[in-house]
Amino acid sequence: MGSITRININNLFWLGRYVERVFITLNSFFKYSDRFIDGGQETYEKYLEDINVPNIYKNSEDFFTRYVFDMSNPDSIIANLDRALGNGIVLRDEIKTPSLAYLQMAMDRFKACEGTKKIRYDMLPVRDALYAFWGSADNNMTNVDALRIIHLGKSVERVDMYLRLGYSAEEISAELNNLLKHISRYDSYGITIVNADACDALKSAVRDNIRIDRQRSYILENVENLIEVTIFETTSV
Repeated sequence: MGSITRININNLFWLGRYVERVFITLNSFFKYSDRFIDGGQETYEKYLEDINVPNIYKNSEDFFTRYVFDMSNPDSIIANLDRALGNGIVLRDEIKTPSLAYLQMAMDRFKACEGTKKIRYDMLPVRDALYAFWGSADNNMTNVDALRIIHLGKSVERVDMYLRLGYSAEEISAELNNLLKHISRYDSYGITIVNADACDALKSAVRDNIRIDRQRSYILENVENLIEVTIFETTSV
């Protein structure tokens, strides 16, 4: 894997995961925000259960405030964005300054939205900045292996979140196939970061056309065990 250190492999992988986690979570939050308000505690409790996040919230208002904007809450959307930005700062030489600038822009726009009554509208620039981050990374990163690791993290997170949030079997199948394509690019690398047993299980699920709706837990378990990165420390700013 050339000059990429084991620590940077970890940071690159989790950078991809955190950026995608924020993006998908924002989309889900926008989609279900009215339902969270109308449905009250039962609705957001089900959402938290699906994404495996502990319910520490007193009521719907507390959920809206702390789950979105509370930096001290490790499961908040802003805390995940902070981890993405922290990894981006560490990886400035790898991802290049323009890509890092888009992560900083996303954070600045996110913080500016606190207290807004039009969260879906005002948060759109945050999503735009995350879109721009991926475009900048694709255009500016010169280390192809490093770029592939970021996209691997993105793909793992997407399958993970799609499974948890009840996306359709067709959407999950498409993303799972995309993830396996990413995995196939690592066969010739000098560092093994893929769990062979989990990878074989996912390939078998696709090949045998296992019914995803009946096997979500099984597929999710193997997705969680797919990547073997030995250092799981995260970086925050």
